Amino acid sequence: MSVCDADDLAHDAMAPGSDLLGKIVSVFGRDVVGEAGGLDRVVLGRRVFADEREREALNRLVHPEVRRRCREWVARQDRAQRVAAVIVPLLYEAGFDDEPWQAVVCVTASHEIQCARLAQRGLGMRDAEMRIASQMPVREKEKLADFVVVNNASLEILRRQVTKVLQRILEA
Repeated sequence: MSVCDADDLAHDAMAPGSDLLGKIVSVFGRDVVGEAGGLDRVVLGRRVFADEREREALNRLVHPEVRRRCREWVARQDRAQRVAAVIVPLLYEAGFDDEPWQAVVCVTASHEIQCARLAQRGLGMRDAEMRIASQMPVREKEKLADFVVVNNASLEILRRQVTKVLQRILEA
């Protein structure tokens, strides 16, 4: 199975020297560039998750580029292959839900587990709460999705749930 992660596409699109990074710097200033010349995600994250207008400005720059790269990835996939998946954490927020997906799977976790996982990535509680609050509520995403997988437990339980959902999708 081939998998494309929109977050990876975004990171690649904002690489040092990229056109997108240049556009981001022109809007947000040089303070969002780290010592190595790449995007300082911590600095930018604090700004955009504290200010909805700044977040929207960033999204207007990033989402179209990620969407373009995602479409290119999908077009390159071998049509003989039965399964290809695209991971888009902000599917609804970014308007990616209008793509011709065969199925949309929403992977959810409790608020407490989301915060704990963000803490494992180095975010403080305040930053984690701001990120979660900036997204569409999980319950709304669940209602819009074709399938829901709850990721509150072990990796093995997650694997079993994903396997069942994948079987149902392939049977359709």
